[in-house]
Amino acid sequence: MVKVIHVAEDGTEVAAIEVDDFTIEVIYSGIAEMLRDAAATPAAVAAGELPYAERQRREKILTRLRT
Repeated sequence: MVKVIHVAEDGTEVAAIEVDDFTIEVIYSGIAEMLRDAAATPAAVAAGELPYAERQRREKILTRLRT
C-alpha cells in the first residue's frame, strides 16, 4: 500500500490517495517493481551521501512540512 500526498507550496496537504500494489501494477507495472525493490533494500541512503541538489530539495520540503 502506498499513500500519495499532494502538498501545496505552503506545506498544507491538498489531497491524498492510497494505492495498492495491484492498482499500481495495472496502471504501471514498473512502479510496483521499484517499490518492491525499495522495500527489500535494507536502509535508505544517508543524507550526507546525497548529491548537494537533492539535499537542498529535501531540506526545502522538510522546512515546508514543519511550518
